[in-house]
Amino acid sequence: MKVALVTGGSKGIGLDLVLRLVELGYRVVTCSRSEAGWGKVLAKYPELDTVDHRVVDIADQEQLAGLFSYIESEYKKLDIAVNNASPALVSRGYLHKVDIELLKETLNVDFLCQALCLRAELKLMGPGSSIVNISSVNGLRPTPNASMYSASKHALEGLTRSVALESIGSGIRINAVAPGVTWTPRWELRQLENENIRSEVSQAVPMKRFGCTNEIVDAIEFLLSDKATYIVGHTLVVDGGLSLA
Repeated sequence: MKVALVTGGSKGIGLDLVLRLVELGYRVVTCSRSEAGWGKVLAKYPELDTVDHRVVDIADQEQLAGLFSYIESEYKKLDIAVNNASPALVSRGYLHKVDIELLKETLNVDFLCQALCLRAELKLMGPGSSIVNISSVNGLRPTPNASMYSASKHALEGLTRSVALESIGSGIRINAVAPGVTWTPRWELRQLENENIRSEVSQAVPMKRFGCTNEIVDAIEFLLSDKATYIVGHTLVVDGGLSLA
């Protein structure tokens, strides 16, 4: 059976991806920071009882190393991996006004941790394996008020292409998906502060709506699949035209 890792699989895009991969017959390993949160997922989606959920904070290098040691011990390999985990943004604001520690936290969780995941995944993979990094349209364009987040995603874009070239000879494909505004629990929380946020943000998108998580999952599934065997180091933008505006 093929083994898949999805980081941050308890909500939003990650959860929909876990559901998709289970449906496709993968043995799925996922992680999140809360056992209770995963319990709520299982209550809603009992079909995910076969998923191997681990409580891991990817910002903790010891916990992250423990996750990959576990995967190696339990499964011996990974066939596919999706680096999706991304905690809530803590460094919003103009750069000169944001606390240095918050800037470091964003750089760590949105870039360095992703790089460390990628590094560990490659050690468990062989020819025919595939990795997708979850980037963002903010890694392709300037993002005032979230400059460190944007910089981290720009860095992830460079990492994806560079390591894709490194890995071609090993038969491992690495690509990225860059979502635009996608309706997830994070946006639902922001809606509590501004009940009109969905309609207001939608006006900035050429398609005049948010993306759905399943639309992002469709793109991820394609890049992971045998339909994309000649696609390497590519970022598939799924944003309703936002990056063109």
